[in-house]
This record gives sequence, C-alpha cells and structure tokens, in this order.
Amino acid sequence: MKTQPDSATPDKTSWKVEFAEHIRSQFESLQRLTALAPDLTCYEPGQPLARLRFIAHAHGLHVARWLALLSHTSAKVEIDTANDVAAFANEIVSARPVLPRWLKLPMTVRYFLGGLVLRWKRKRSDQCLVHAHCASGNGLMAWLSGYRYVLGTYGSEIYDAHRRGSIYRWMLTQVLRRADRIQVGSTESVKLLQEKFGIPAERIYCLHLGLNEQYFHAVNDERRAELRSEVNLPTGEPIWIVNRRTDPHYRTLEVVQGFLNYCQLGGRGRLVLLCGDHQPDYTESVCQTIRAHADGQRVTVVDRMLTPKGMGTWLQLGDFSISVPKTDNFSVSTYESLGCGAVPIVANLEAYNQLRDCAAVHWMTDFEPSDFTKVFARTAATWPKPHHIHRKECLQFAKEGFSSENALRDLTAFYLGTPLRPERLARWAA
Repeated sequence: MKTQPDSATPDKTSWKVEFAEHIRSQFESLQRLTALAPDLTCYEPGQPLARLRFIAHAHGLHVARWLALLSHTSAKVEIDTANDVAAFANEIVSARPVLPRWLKLPMTVRYFLGGLVLRWKRKRSDQCLVHAHCASGNGLMAWLSGYRYVLGTYGSEIYDAHRRGSIYRWMLTQVLRRADRIQVGSTESVKLLQEKFGIPAERIYCLHLGLNEQYFHAVNDERRAELRSEVNLPTGEPIWIVNRRTDPHYRTLEVVQGFLNYCQLGGRGRLVLLCGDHQPDYTESVCQTIRAHADGQRVTVVDRMLTPKGMGTWLQLGDFSISVPKTDNFSVSTYESLGCGAVPIVANLEAYNQLRDCAAVHWMTDFEPSDFTKVFARTAATWPKPHHIHRKECLQFAKEGFSSENALRDLTAFYLGTPLRPERLARWAA
C-alpha cells in the first residue's frame, strides 16, 4: 500500500486545517467573471435576483459551487451563518456570523439560536430571496427566522430521516413543507419528498450545478504521463480512482477486496482511494486489508480531503472512476469524472439516470467483492483500446450535458419559480 501523503506525517489533523484554509481563501478571493448567459437580466441592478441571501456555511463546498456560478452574473450574495467564521465582504459576497464567535455551543443549538436572532432582526419589508443550504441545519434557521425561503437539500438528511428520532423527523417535515421551492439532485429524492413528506411535485426542482471547468477538464497524454510520474504511478497500466469518501455506504472495502482478488488472478493496473472526509476506523480496517495482501502495494491511499484542483488532478490521470453508493443523489463526483475523461463505473441507481445515454459508462447491480473482481477484469479488457474512444465519449457527454451555462440557467429557473426547460426535464427522466 502506498499513501499520499506519507501516513507517517505526525500531525494527522493538518490536512483538515489545510483544506479549511483553502475553502476560506477560495471564498474570500471570489471575483466577478464573464457573464455565461447575458440574456439573464434578472440578476442586474433593480431586478428580482440582483440581491440574494443565503443561510449557509459560508465556507461550505456546496456553497462554493453556487457562488462560482453566480459570479458569472451581477448578483450580490449576502450569507447569514451560524458557523464559527469571520465576517467578510467584497463586491460579490459577504458573510455575516449570526452569533458571536466566542459563543462555543453545539451546532444544533447554534442553528436554533441563529434562527431566533434572524427572526428578531427581520425587516418585514425585506423581499430579498432567501436560500437555505441544507434542510436539517440551515433549513431550521430559515424556518425559525420567519422569512420566505427556498431550500437545497442533500441526500442523507432526507434518505435517513426514518432512522432518526421523532423530533428530527417532525422538524424536518416542517422545514420542507414551509419552503417555497426545494432543490434536489435526483429523481429518487423527488419521489421521497412527495411520498414521505407530502411535498407537491411543482415545488421540487431537480437540477445539478454543472462542472467547474476550471478544475475538471481533460489533459493531453503528455500531461497525464507527467501527473502519474509525480505520484509514482505507471503509464503503461490502467488506473481506477475511487472518487467517493472511504465509508461503508460507498462499499470501499468490497471495492478493495475485489481489486486485490483481481490482482491475484494476474490482472494489471492500480487502484487509488480518495478517502475524503472519511471514517478513520473504517479506513484503518481497509488499510489493514491492503497491507495484509501480497499485492497491497498496488493500492494508493490518499488519506486527506482534496481541494477541487487536487481532485481534478487525480481524475485527469485516471482511466476509470468508481462510485457505487447504496443510495445517492446525482452526485457532482459522477460528472466531475466525466469532465476529466475518467470513464465512470457506477451503481445502477435511479439517481444516475442522466448518465444512461452515455454508452461508455459501466453499470453495476451486484456488489460483492467477486462482482468488483469481474468489473475490474471487464474494464481492464477495454484498456488502452477502445478505452481511448470511451474517454472521448465521456468528454463530449459532459460538455453537452453538464456545462456551467446550463447549470446557471437551471438554478435561475429555481430562484424565479419558473419551469425548467423541457430538454432539461427530459434528461432527468432518462
């Protein structure tokens, strides 16, 4: 087993500090970019979306992508946050901590108090659009604030609601039902909101945020060889990238066991685990499995969170990406790999319907280690030919379906409460 960085690094939390600092820097260095869709005049001064208000973690990854898209408009974004971040403002975005930073309280309490503070400060004449990012924390703040709001919800908070206590489920139901509109990332989430929470279909918007083309794009063969050399990976073998965090939900151990079995049968190639915000105990059990195997040195473990640039670099040097969760929204990770030319291997989930028209994608329905052994063998048989054709198919598919311009038009429809374009709806229903 190889690690990136060296697992002997003494400060095991340093990568968390480094990652948080990167997100903060990215937030504070946001600049106005060229308009992606000049015809969207609703963001111009005096128009309905000239000023937007977020209730969110100002330094959150998802928020960063929304801000990146909105930087292609003339909108001004104001963020109210319960998180412990410093106040900040520039011409595009501002962050306003609702509670004092010295007030050390659990986040649940901070969300609750933050909502009450916003309610107390609320100006009834303020008609600014309020967007709460996530239902279970910032959504609670929005609900308690008394503002009208739209809501973005991320899979686990609604998928796992039935496993949590009755108070959580009641609170989540109130937050969802009070929202003017709700943004989700899969048709599976649409059904869940309708069937379990009674949300009318016309209030649910199924959309993605597109590729951040600054980081997720293809590179030529010469550059791919350089990137592999920099991390001590060979150029003459296929490379699979697990671009989901190390967690039982993403079946990391089964993937690793399947790969090691494939190696034992004489298969060639390397496997890379991008651990992300992982479960340390589970990751250690995965690493023990790797260390105990004769071919364990053919697995590289990246045991830290990656910046978007870092994630893009790994996907650019890879040949295949693996995303096989038990449930999921239409995760950005699936089309980030498309945009870098890494052919996806995905679980056969309804959430991934938008990938059905891409013939290069590999689908899995069974997930025992032996099933992964078979998929490694099957995909290796396509490398290097016709894999080079499959890469081109993925790149073209990403360009046509997941551009930032398309994403901006979709989120604008969500903000205005207008229907998504028919061709966008058809892609979700594929």
